[in-house]
Amino acid sequence: MINILPFDKFLQTLQTSNRTLEFFVDWQKCLKNKNEISISLNHLNFLLGKDKKELKADIKKLFEEYPKAFDILNLLIAVRDKNDLVLDVDGNFYPLNSYFENYEKIYKFICQTGLEQIFCDRKLKDLNDFVFGIEVGLDSNARKNRSGKAMENYLSNLFARAKLNFKEQVNIRKFKDLHQAFGEDIKKFDFVIWGTKTTYFIEANFYTGSGSKLNETARAYQDLALKFENFSNYEFIWITDGKGWRSAKNKLQEAYKYVKIYNLSNITDFIQKVKNAIAQ
Repeated sequence: MINILPFDKFLQTLQTSNRTLEFFVDWQKCLKNKNEISISLNHLNFLLGKDKKELKADIKKLFEEYPKAFDILNLLIAVRDKNDLVLDVDGNFYPLNSYFENYEKIYKFICQTGLEQIFCDRKLKDLNDFVFGIEVGLDSNARKNRSGKAMENYLSNLFARAKLNFKEQVNIRKFKDLHQAFGEDIKKFDFVIWGTKTTYFIEANFYTGSGSKLNETARAYQDLALKFENFSNYEFIWITDGKGWRSAKNKLQEAYKYVKIYNLSNITDFIQKVKNAIAQ
């Protein structure tokens, strides 16, 4: 049996989350995104506190002096893509940025999106703060991608504390014999750990939700493990976790027969195995 831990036990020890407090918001990215459009936001601040009767005329004045300011109006309604299509009252579809072509369309956009209230109610003092809040909200959409990075960061800290000789994001080209076996498949491994006699190639991921991606991953790593069978000095290790696997347990169980798999509950067993081999 390639894995010592019975599959049922492996499944039972899958963790619900790998989120630390730093996971939730990428503050640096939010600040960077806001700062990149701060000039436009500062120009749009001119419209804050205007009377509704004056708003259209002030939009015209600002558009004539600095039309680029209105190119970021989509962000004020928490939409990143200016090419997103919207439906008008006549049943026609238009991209958002088509509303930014002249001051009359901009006025229409501001009124119909409800931004008129934001500009005219005199409660908002600075659009920079407003957009920073929007960026924090939009950043929540990136959490799914950060889950994998959080897994890598956690493992990197574990390997460092164990004083293992490892490197992150290693291109297969660094190993000519392995590269030849992979052919045109130019792969990067999340980690490579160098032992005394064995070099370990590691892929790591964490899945909180279900989906076809899990089945594809299980199949891909099962195929990947087969390519390592011809190398006595190389070993492929898959470290994965997350309750999402419970919805794809059949595919994971199949891979468990052929791939050396660890989760966060028993990863210390792998680390100890590497340390013991080095000590011999």
